[in-house]
Amino acid sequence: MLKTSPDQPYYLKYSDLGWLDRPLPPAPEFFPQKTIDRLCRIGGADDESDRPRLADELRTIADIYWVAAMSSPLGVRGGAEALTPNARKRKIKGSILHPAEKLIEALSDESLPVLSEWPDELPSPPPNRHALVEELTKLSNRTRDLLEVLDDRKRKGSAVSQEFKIDFANALAGVFERYFPHAQPSRGGYDRTPNPSSEYQAFLTACAQEVFGDDFKFSGNILDEVAKLRGNR
Repeated sequence: MLKTSPDQPYYLKYSDLGWLDRPLPPAPEFFPQKTIDRLCRIGGADDESDRPRLADELRTIADIYWVAAMSSPLGVRGGAEALTPNARKRKIKGSILHPAEKLIEALSDESLPVLSEWPDELPSPPPNRHALVEELTKLSNRTRDLLEVLDDRKRKGSAVSQEFKIDFANALAGVFERYFPHAQPSRGGYDRTPNPSSEYQAFLTACAQEVFGDDFKFSGNILDEVAKLRGNR
């Protein structure tokens, strides 16, 4: 993961997918000027507000969370289907962990006689057995770590999709508070109408739907959790 300094936004650490990096569909062009203008109207910003900087911050957040959503089983539109911790564990064990462990055993010194090529000469180049075992061992250890994380999340009753929304909303809430300090970030009395009256809620909803579409919403429970994170009730 990309390391961040204490004064940098926490979400920048998500920008490095490490060994899971893979080709993704082209990302949309997030937060055009007309959207930024609408968000500024929602927050009650004056003409002196730094709209280019606001746009840059929101685009950074959008890019980071869009990549996360496209790369994780969260059930977000355009990404992988959502999986429960148990379903993920079954898939990881059946298709990755157990086959990796079998290959490690098959490539051990004790099992090598079955791969003997004597007295024939084979046309394909030989693999590096020690490197294979080393990488498979890393894969096995990595998946075991992930299984432990999923078990811990299940014990705490914390779904990844829920955590994603809380994390995403928290990043957006920080932007709202910095750029619209005169708007009250009220989180109490969650407005469940299609057109929320709270500037805070309207801003978060508009930003989220800009990135993930109109069917992506933050529930009252999500906003309550963000309020706890930010020390506001």
